[in-house]
Amino acid sequence: MHGPWSPLRIRIFRALWIAGLVSNIGTFMHIASAAWTMTTLSDSPTLVGLVQTAWAVPGFLLALYAGAFADMVDRRRLISAASFLALVIAAALAILQWSGGLTAELLILGTFLESVALTLCAPAFMAITPELVDAERLPQAIGLDAVSRNIAQSIGPAFAGAIIAAINPGAVFALNAISFVGIVVVMQTNKSVDKNVIDRVAINEVIKNGIKHVVGTRLLRNLALRLAIMLGVTSVLTSVLPIVAKQSLGVASSGYGLLSGALGIGSVTVVWVLPRIRAKYGIESITIFSAGIWSASTAVLASTTSMLVAFFALLVCGACTMAMLNTIFSAFMMQLPNELRGRGSSLAMMMVWLGIAIGTFVWGATTSIVGVGDALVIAATTNFGLAIVNRFALRITILN
Repeated sequence: MHGPWSPLRIRIFRALWIAGLVSNIGTFMHIASAAWTMTTLSDSPTLVGLVQTAWAVPGFLLALYAGAFADMVDRRRLISAASFLALVIAAALAILQWSGGLTAELLILGTFLESVALTLCAPAFMAITPELVDAERLPQAIGLDAVSRNIAQSIGPAFAGAIIAAINPGAVFALNAISFVGIVVVMQTNKSVDKNVIDRVAINEVIKNGIKHVVGTRLLRNLALRLAIMLGVTSVLTSVLPIVAKQSLGVASSGYGLLSGALGIGSVTVVWVLPRIRAKYGIESITIFSAGIWSASTAVLASTTSMLVAFFALLVCGACTMAMLNTIFSAFMMQLPNELRGRGSSLAMMMVWLGIAIGTFVWGATTSIVGVGDALVIAATTNFGLAIVNRFALRITILN
C-alpha cells in the first residue's frame, strides 16, 4: 500500500505539486490583498463584498465549459497559457497600484479576469493528474491537491497581510504574478499529454445529459442545492472580514491576514479528524452540529472587540465550514455514476461558486444597510435555521 506522500516520489508530479503549492499561496495572497485594498479605495461594504463576488462568478459561469475545453485541447498548453494570462493580470494590478492608478472598478475587473484565467486552468490541472501518476497512487495524488489548497489558505492571507504592512498591496500582486512562473516552466518542460478533441455539439449534448441526470435525481439535486445554500450563508465571513478587522477590531493589514489565515488553519485541522467523525455519525448529524457551532462562533465574532477571541472564533468557523462542505461534497461525488463524475464534479463546483457569488454580494449589501455586527448575527441565525429546514425540505437519505 502506498503512503499518502508517495506520489511526490514521481519527479514530474513532485515538480508540478510544488509549483501548484506556490501558485496556490500566491492566489490566496491575492484574494486577501484585493479585499483589503478595496477598504482603502472605498468605505462601501458592498464594494468590499463585490471583490469576493468577482472572484466567485467565473467559477459559476465557466465551470462546465472549462471542463469540456480541457478535453478539446492540449492540456499542457492550456495550463501554460492560462497561467501566463493570470501572471500578466496580476502584474498589471501591481503596476496600477504602484502608480496610483488602481481604482475600485479596475480592482474588481482585475480580480474577475484573474479568476477567469484560473477557472479555465483548473479542470485541465485536475485532468492531467491521472497522466502523471499510476492508478494506485491516484487517490493519494488527489488528496495532496487538497492539502496544497488548505496549506495555501492557512498561510497565504497571513503572508499577504505582513507584506502589505511592510511594503504595499502592489507587492502582493507582484508576488502572485511570480508564483505562476513555476507552473509555466513545469508545463513547458513536460512532455505533451494526449489531447482529446471532441465536437462542440457533442460537448453541449454531454453537458446537457449530465445536468439532466443531476437535476432529475432527487438525492443529487438536494445535495447540490445544499452546497449552494451553505456556501451562500457562510461566505459572509470572507465578504465582511476586512470590515471586521478594520472597524470592529481596529487592526491593520497584518492582523487581517492572521484572521483570514485562521479560517484556513481550521479547515486543515478538521480534515484529519473528519474520516473518524463520518465513521461514527451520519451526514445530517454532522451538518446540523457543524452549522450550530459555526453560528455560535459567528455570533461571538459579531460581538467581540478582541483580536484573540476573533481569531479562535474564525478558527472554529473554518473547521465547521470545511466539515459541512467536505461531508456534503463527498456524499455528492459518491452518488454519481462513474461515467458522470467529471461533469458531476463540475456541476457541484458550479453550485459552490453560485452560492459564494450570490452570498458575498448579498452580505456586502446587507452590511451596508445594518452594519457588520448585525449582518454577522443575521448570518448566524440564518445558517442554523436553514440547516434545520434543509434537513426536512432537502432531505439526504443514503443507503450504504
